[in-house]
Amino acid sequence: MQESEAKELLKKYCAGICSEEEIAILETWYVRQNMSLPEISEVEREKQLDEVWNSLPIHSKKHFFIRLWPRVAAVGMIILAISTGLLFYFFKNTSNKDQISYARDIKPGGDKAVLTLADGSKINLSDVAQGKLAEQSGISISKTADGQLIYKIVEVAGEVKSSNNIEYNTIETPLGGQYQVYLPDGTKVWLNAASVLRYPVKFIGDERRVELKGEGYFEVAKIKNKTFKVFSAEQTIEVLGTHFNVMAYTDEKVIRTTLIEGSVKVSNAKHSKLLIPGEQSVVFGGNEIQINETADTEEVMAWKNGYFKFNENLESIMNKISRWYNVEIKYEFKPDSDLVFAGKISRARDIDAVLKIMEYTGKVHFKVEGRVVTVTK
Repeated sequence: MQESEAKELLKKYCAGICSEEEIAILETWYVRQNMSLPEISEVEREKQLDEVWNSLPIHSKKHFFIRLWPRVAAVGMIILAISTGLLFYFFKNTSNKDQISYARDIKPGGDKAVLTLADGSKINLSDVAQGKLAEQSGISISKTADGQLIYKIVEVAGEVKSSNNIEYNTIETPLGGQYQVYLPDGTKVWLNAASVLRYPVKFIGDERRVELKGEGYFEVAKIKNKTFKVFSAEQTIEVLGTHFNVMAYTDEKVIRTTLIEGSVKVSNAKHSKLLIPGEQSVVFGGNEIQINETADTEEVMAWKNGYFKFNENLESIMNKISRWYNVEIKYEFKPDSDLVFAGKISRARDIDAVLKIMEYTGKVHFKVEGRVVTVTK
């Protein structure tokens, strides 16, 4: 891209008249040479440069930035690249321009889940209307207008129905699904795609125990002398009342628990660790629990807040894309763990937007056939 073309695109971008492809080009384009921007004052330019520069992570591995930020931040990044001539440059391969255009049929995931009741009956939560779904063990189960699952104790003539029998429900999100559930104790759980949460219809005794496969974000209701435990493969999390995220997919190499608020204890067969807000535990099978004291909580919470925030290797990114868009991923080469991409994009975008912005780095390309995405060089 020539200097004149870059300036023209920047003007169109600021005016809000860029096409989707032009936006993608601008937000991933870095140049080596210095350029002047007479239409922006020196004071404004320096201010935006400082803001963007302070937001950049410092990395030692090979990184290729992919940005789809809100427009002010994106313009700031472009100004940074143009004004300083630092970082990376943009590789445009026009032969791949239309390569993934037919991927537009692959839509993003949404609120989808299946609820399995204690008697084995199943309710597809995507198909049922809002309102009461079932009643069991003195608990009423209902679906709200915004697609949340709510458990409430049923009161009859001032009395609360009670039972000492522990019955379990399971809520499972498919590939391309997510869901929110309020447990009987008031705890709120967000489930990411391809996740399973098993929990009692009502909590009895001095412990609240649930089981998780996949990824979930928990806002645990604080109840005195009634601990809350999350069991997943290879670890147990114990809390009283707190906010945390657990990533425990069976196809991932590690289990990550990230504490947002409060405190938790993470244990496996051999070790246990206490976390404070901002820390993340990493469990490799039954080995020692490692603690990351400066976890990127924005990245961890991105899925729950409706976007991808990548700062990881290609294989990890493609695992997330596979789960959210319900596609199979294949590789024509062995992924390099040192090839790290950083970027941010809404999970509401179709898959072609995500793949296209990665292709603009020039380091990977994609072939899409049906629901199979093949990663090529």
